[in-house]
Amino acid sequence: MRATGLVRFVIRGMLAGVVLLSLGNTTAYGQDYKESYNEALAAANAKDYNTAYQKYQEAADLAKAEGDSEVAEKSLKVLSQLDKIFGSRQYKRGNYEEALTYFNKGIAHNPEYAANYYNKGLALKKLNRVDEAMETLKSAAGMNDRKVARQAEEAIRSHYHAEASRHVAKESPRPSDADQALAALAEMESFASPDADSYYYMATAASIKGNYAQAIDFADKALEMHRGGRSDKAKIYFVKAEALMYSGNVDAAKSEFRNAAFGSYKASAEHYIETL
Repeated sequence: MRATGLVRFVIRGMLAGVVLLSLGNTTAYGQDYKESYNEALAAANAKDYNTAYQKYQEAADLAKAEGDSEVAEKSLKVLSQLDKIFGSRQYKRGNYEEALTYFNKGIAHNPEYAANYYNKGLALKKLNRVDEAMETLKSAAGMNDRKVARQAEEAIRSHYHAEASRHVAKESPRPSDADQALAALAEMESFASPDADSYYYMATAASIKGNYAQAIDFADKALEMHRGGRSDKAKIYFVKAEALMYSGNVDAAKSEFRNAAFGSYKASAEHYIETL
């Protein structure tokens, strides 16, 4: 499907429910905003979304002036969806400032539409406005849309996990690197709760600092929360096994190295099993 066709398909899918719902409620509207509203519906059905946007804005303004909150609200909800679509289009093109303008308009049109908060957060992050991005993503995560909340929390964690990884994944990380990783993860908890990967990085950092009991505790929390495959889970078993080994518990370390002997950790885990 060509890019233009794809955009139209997405827009049509998002608007279909709103447009069809609204078609049956036009006969009682006052003459001025009824005309604008019906023109907006017609333009949307004709896939002329720029005209639809203009007419929905007219309908919202006129209906509000006439005291018809129902029509104004319906118009604003469609405008908010269009803002999200147009903003996402600019985001994909790398026009983050313009995308941000659309997402802000969408929030103003309908403060209950979580998708605009989520996408605003992503745009802010691209603009290196990280503090604002995290606050906005936190707002999205707290709204009544489970899918968007999950995406927003994942975006928050992804940012801080990348920061933690940058410090602990060095060839020879030092305790100061581990401290920076732990500080990033502690800051993350102001915006989103830890997941399995969060505790994995905490375990890695604690082990680098020589806090092996704490590393084992963090690894156990990561294992309890983990929902991925065995190869991905191997990294958690491996860091736990190392902590057990360094703390002198060889038998328990061997057992965890056996659990870690999958994927990219297989060779290293088997080496420790044979040599311990």
